[in-house]
This record gives sequence, structure tokens and C-alpha cells, in this order.
Amino acid sequence: MEKSTILIVAFVTLILFSAIVVSQFVPTAKSNPLWSIHQEVNMGSVGPDQNTKPPTILTLSPVNNTVYGVNTLSLSLDVSIGDSTTASSCFLDVIYCKTDWQSNITFVYKYGDNYVYPYPSKITEFSGAVNFTEIPDGNHTIKVYAFENGKYPLYVRNSFSDLKVVEHCYNSFQIIGSSLIKFAVDTTAPKISILALENRNFTSIVPLNFTTDERIFQSSYSLDGQDNVTIAGNTTLTDLIEGEHKVTVFVTDEVGNTGASETVIFTVEEPPEPFPTTMVIAPVASVAFVSAGLLFYFKKRQGGKYP
Repeated sequence: MEKSTILIVAFVTLILFSAIVVSQFVPTAKSNPLWSIHQEVNMGSVGPDQNTKPPTILTLSPVNNTVYGVNTLSLSLDVSIGDSTTASSCFLDVIYCKTDWQSNITFVYKYGDNYVYPYPSKITEFSGAVNFTEIPDGNHTIKVYAFENGKYPLYVRNSFSDLKVVEHCYNSFQIIGSSLIKFAVDTTAPKISILALENRNFTSIVPLNFTTDERIFQSSYSLDGQDNVTIAGNTTLTDLIEGEHKVTVFVTDEVGNTGASETVIFTVEEPPEPFPTTMVIAPVASVAFVSAGLLFYFKKRQGGKYP
């Protein structure tokens, strides 16, 4: 190979090598504006340690162990990250809930749904609500889950006693908190049955007894279409005039549902006249008195002797 050719190849090789070396020493922050020269490196995922507590969840509504008379409710809650003495840069990642009457989960909060730069701010506290409609009657549960992400600094041991933090390196972790809410929905009016009144005749005093299919808060009745009369339960109707009457019972349950019984018709009759015993006794006594007088008269005429 000619000497000039060798020199040209060597020169080109030197230029290429210089370009590679220069590119390796260009600061990353200048070559990529989205990358920091102090970018942290995640060394892997670990489980939360005993010094890191799960997120706390405070449920404002529905109130636990409460019965509601509507089938539309709002799940309102406050969530905050748990305390930790070893973790850093903790934030809320996902909050969702699972109900017993729905097959899918419902998201309440998600960090960085689209992950578009600039990333959204990481939050440590959340307050919000989600509405549920068409909740069926019955007993129900809602379980809320809150996911917290964070990191632990990476340590190395320089000696038997000294630990040193490795700059910009960490182990990530995730810890989950949960809360269970129990409640009931009752939008059905109570059912009422009036006992032993229909097609019966009574005097002016009539027992009004009834049963219901659930616990009641208030009860009343309406007699012959008049205003409702509040009662504490079974009662007695008094001072009823002779003739046909009708009565309807109303009850309200503990959440405000009001139901009405069927209107029952019954009859009140005046009691029969008592047997006139005084009119019978008087003639009998008179006959006895007259008989005794006649007997005395005839005995006297026979000599005044009695047998």
C-alpha cells in the first residue's frame, strides 16, 4: 500500500475516533433537555419495611352501619400517605373502590393517567368523591384501596460500622391501605296487615291490631276518611256509632318509607235490650201474696186450724 494511502486511512480513522470520544463526553443534560445529569437510578423494587405505614383512609360517606332510604349515594373520602421514618418521596399512586353490587372496580384517583411531560405533581393527600346510582335494596359493602409509592435510599457499607448513601440510587416500594364500609339501602314501603276486622260485627268498642314486615318508626290510622290519628301500635277504637265503618292503617319505617294497609270495612251494632226481669218478678210476687191471703181466709172459716 502506498504511503499516502496509509496516511489518508490513518487520518480518517483519527477523525472518527475523535468524534466518538467527543460525543461520549458531551453532558447528557445538554444533549437531552428532558434528562438531568443527576437523574436517579431505580435499583429495583423491595417490600415496605416495618417503619413505613400504609396510607390512611377516612370515609366521610356513606356512614358505616347506616340504613339509607335512597339508592343514590356519594362515596366521599380523605386519603393521605402513611408515616415513615425510612422512606422518602412517597406519593399516592392509585385510589379505587370495589362494591358488592358491581363487577368492575371504580377509580377514584390515578396519578399520571397519560404520563405526558411535564408529569403531574405527586400528591400526598387526596380529598374527593364518586357517585353511585341505582344501588339495589339490601345490605352492601364498599372496599376502598389506596396505593402509595415511595423509595428507600440505597446504602453501602464502607467499613464494619459505617453506612454511606449511594448518591442518586434507590430502591422503590409500594404499600397498600384499605378500608371497608358497610351500609344498607331500603327504598321499599313497609307492608301492613290488619287482623280480624273484616266482615265482622262489633259493639261500640273495636280492637285495632295489625302487623308489619319491618321495624316501624311511626304509625297512625284513618277512620271513615277522617284525619290520621297517631298511635304507638295496636290500639282500640271506642265510641263508635252504629253502622258500617272503614279503617286504614299507615306506618313509616326508620328511613322514611311510608306504607298503607288495605281499607277494612266492619260493622257496629247496638247491643240487644236486656231481659226485663223486674216486670216478670212483680206479677209473680203479686200472685203469691194473693194466694196466701186466700189460704188464710179459708182456714179461718174452717175453725182457724192449720195442718
